[in-house]
Amino acid sequence: MASNFSSIYDGRRNVFELQSMLREISKTTDGLDLINPDGLFKKETAKAVRDIQKILGLSETGEVDLTTWTAITQKYNAAR
Repeated sequence: MASNFSSIYDGRRNVFELQSMLREISKTTDGLDLINPDGLFKKETAKAVRDIQKILGLSETGEVDLTTWTAITQKYNAAR
């Protein structure tokens, strides 16, 4: 049972990190709405992912694969 909790916690932490990066990027990027990190991947987060994918010239899937994660991370680091 503890392993299930751990994986759920890890997933929420990863989503929170993604949301935090998207929030920071949105401060300097037109076309990306400001979102509030809550660790839950819901409609608002999926829309933000599609929006950043469009901005970055990636396929607009709303899902975060390695290519999307890498591009978001690079954009975040450049925005700081």
